[in-house]
Amino acid sequence: MASALVFTLAVACAVLATIGARAFAQRYSAVARPGPIVPQHTRPVPMLGGLGVAGGVAASMIVLGGRGVSSPLLAGSLAFLALGLLDDLRPLTPARKLLAQVAAASAPIAFGLTLPLSGSESLDSALSLLWVLVVVNAVNVTDVCDGLAVGLALLAFLGVALFAEPALVPLCLGAAGACLGVLVFNAPPASIFLGETGTALLGFLLAGVMIESVRPSSWLDLTSATLVVGVFLFELVFLVAVRARRGIAWWLGSADHFSLRLQSAGLSRWQTDGVAWCVGLALALAAYAVQRVPPSGVLAIVATVVGFFTVAWRLLLRWEPLASQQVPGALSHTVGESKRR
Repeated sequence: MASALVFTLAVACAVLATIGARAFAQRYSAVARPGPIVPQHTRPVPMLGGLGVAGGVAASMIVLGGRGVSSPLLAGSLAFLALGLLDDLRPLTPARKLLAQVAAASAPIAFGLTLPLSGSESLDSALSLLWVLVVVNAVNVTDVCDGLAVGLALLAFLGVALFAEPALVPLCLGAAGACLGVLVFNAPPASIFLGETGTALLGFLLAGVMIESVRPSSWLDLTSATLVVGVFLFELVFLVAVRARRGIAWWLGSADHFSLRLQSAGLSRWQTDGVAWCVGLALALAAYAVQRVPPSGVLAIVATVVGFFTVAWRLLLRWEPLASQQVPGALSHTVGESKRR
């Protein structure tokens, strides 16, 4: 009952906060304007949808009275929320953004938000920093199709709730509720984008709750955590590889996102979201199954996931993105592309 209350309140507060964020963004011209990367983005759209996520998560934290919310996780969430808001209002260069992300992640890691894998404090801290940076930027670059990233984040939080320690479950449900509240406005056709505010906050929250869900030296937990964000990680690796093949630096924008390639194959934005969400749901269930099957079952699950993404990779390469056909070499100067779509 308490978990249902947290989820419902997070949804309601996220809806209200998103309405306020949209009005604020419109008034102060914090909008994403049409660009060459995403052909479907034909009109200015308010950003700052991340403030809606923040409103829903904050409401759930208040109801929980801080239970399940560690000080490092809270501090890091506030730092990444502030960083994303700053980047939406006054865009940072890729180098400055990456440095700011390192700084924002280092403090919570220094105070205990670390993956307890190796037993070496310095190595675990380095791995934790890398994990946070990878997940934050993976969420960011995935956010190029209305509703896609926030829907995947919703499923990921629910996935973590399936195998995390009981103390973390209410927070995961609150974050999932916040995502659902924002999805009401971010679904196609979006009336507000997540912006860097949203992708930075969601990325850190996902990375943080997964770090806290991994028990000491538990590679099963790490496997589950990786599966939960599998679609985000696939997008990041796919983009880096394809851009390298094109001779484009990984931090510069291009239309090579899997969602844009699916749309060039004839899928609508809703259909693209549906395909990605189905994969995200399957991975969340796989993460749960990893905790309950023998080692041979774990290997079979991992092999199946790797095989699926290998096939998906080859298929996606067949469909050149429409934007690259219309505007060859079009670039977006950002680590991710959530606000310059």
